[in-house]
Amino acid sequence: MKITFTNKLKAFIPYFFVMIALCCLSYLLVYKAAFLPNGYEIKSGQKNELTITSFSLIGKEKTIQTIDYSKQDEWKLEEIEVAVKMQKDASWLLYTALGISFTLIIMRVRNGMHVRKAISQSNLIFAILIPLVPLVSAWNRIQSLIA
Repeated sequence: MKITFTNKLKAFIPYFFVMIALCCLSYLLVYKAAFLPNGYEIKSGQKNELTITSFSLIGKEKTIQTIDYSKQDEWKLEEIEVAVKMQKDASWLLYTALGISFTLIIMRVRNGMHVRKAISQSNLIFAILIPLVPLVSAWNRIQSLIA
């Protein structure tokens, strides 16, 4: 049987919609449900005061800190807000990349490829490492600004 482009496209479309659904789910997890393992979220912010929630490794709320800065250190509040946004963006990218990589692994295994080869071709390692670098950088930046 000859495999044509339309047959390949018909086989890929369900996986494509699963990947789109995983992107939306990861967005909802990060931005709406605030699932940020080992991360931070800004609860409220006034002129010289910021209330930050930190989360544990499993995503549960750990502590709530209210940070007061003087007029001279007001730039730190803005930097914390930027770092928290960067952390959320990196978390969203991490969850999306993992979801897409796992979908590619499942798709390739179902098509008869060995699991090890499917894992290596899905670029799972890059899906973890690339978003993890800015995520760890954001965590370190937030911790240094809070301290």
